[in-house]
Amino acid sequence: MEKRGCRGGTAVWKLTALSLGLAAAVSASGCSGGRDVGYRKLVDDFAAVTLAQDQDSAAYDQALAAVGAYLEDSGEETLSAARRAVTETRIQMEEDGAALTPYELDEDLAAVLEDYGLDPEEYVINADMRAGYLSGYAESLKNLEFYLEHESADQESVTRPALEFLYDFRRDYQECTRGFCFYGINYWFAGWEGEALDYVRSQVTDRLRSFVTEESVWEDSREGVERKLDLYLRRMEECQQEFQEYLGEAQEDLYRLEQE
Repeated sequence: MEKRGCRGGTAVWKLTALSLGLAAAVSASGCSGGRDVGYRKLVDDFAAVTLAQDQDSAAYDQALAAVGAYLEDSGEETLSAARRAVTETRIQMEEDGAALTPYELDEDLAAVLEDYGLDPEEYVINADMRAGYLSGYAESLKNLEFYLEHESADQESVTRPALEFLYDFRRDYQECTRGFCFYGINYWFAGWEGEALDYVRSQVTDRLRSFVTEESVWEDSREGVERKLDLYLRRMEECQQEFQEYLGEAQEDLYRLEQE
């Protein structure tokens, strides 16, 4: 299957959500590993929020992988597996999203956040981002589901090129998103060291299944993290532009067909 130049792609919802997460992190100030002032309470809560989001992302990864396996080796078995993975994951994410309740920040944790120079309101925004992620994943899977339903194991469908492009788009953007999310986590704790940083690693980064890539290397400085975040944002923007260009070309093709 031909691979296209997009280095990351899904939809505007995700870029918006990630930008909100960055805004939440920007207010954070560094802390020293020697400041044993409730850092465990902060990290434990952050881990619960982040690992739930990471688990959702990992489930989305697996659904995309099933589609990729079908496109690489098209057959009745791989088509059935792709349809099942996409549909079941989409349903589960819709159910999980519907069951979510707004994050509630307790007073003790709010005090810890303020002690470390973190804005409690922005922390809540970050914690509540899971709903947006789940909604976006589900919408993405619906699109793939539509094209998979038009596939046939016996012959290539007329919508096959669109499915291939959409898969490449989703896969590559998801890869970029995973890298962005890693540095979004990194940003909250840039400047931490010693036992506090070790605790972040043991409770958060070492447990990540999806929000990490081969390019993910922990940055010690806020400036270093910002550079990585900017890099991933540019990649996402480039991919969004490529996707819009593809849609424009498809619309032109449709118009020409209608005129013939």
